[in-house]
Amino acid sequence: MNPFWLFLIIGVGLLAVELLVFQFTTFWLFFVGIGALIAAAFAWLAGDASYLSTTLVFLVASAVVTAVLFVPIRKWQKQPSAIADNNAIGQRVKVKQAISTEPGGIVSWSGSDWQAELATGQVEPLSVGDNARVVSIEGIKLYVEKA
Repeated sequence: MNPFWLFLIIGVGLLAVELLVFQFTTFWLFFVGIGALIAAAFAWLAGDASYLSTTLVFLVASAVVTAVLFVPIRKWQKQPSAIADNNAIGQRVKVKQAISTEPGGIVSWSGSDWQAELATGQVEPLSVGDNARVVSIEGIKLYVEKA
């Protein structure tokens, strides 16, 4: 297998995993996947590129893509939701990872897993399997209370 096909498969695979499994919540596989696609393009354009040169292009491209896109994507993720009439608010969700006063829990809503925290003023922790209600949304995080 030549470097073009190897890095094309790696790039498409990483982007697919980021999209289908992580649903663009981590972005690390996205950065590396873009680097792999850049390396595949290099191998295709160079024609007889070696694995060493293509791997070096992959490493440099992944680092540059990460350096350029990390800060803007993190800002975008942390922005409050601009959707005033979001249909998640008021909906019931199922707790998949315990939620307490410490940040970091997971709930399932509308066929997807979402990061979740207790809503302001809520102190009662939620256990796996509990039902909760969405109170507000900020970025990609749901704030919930016991239903």
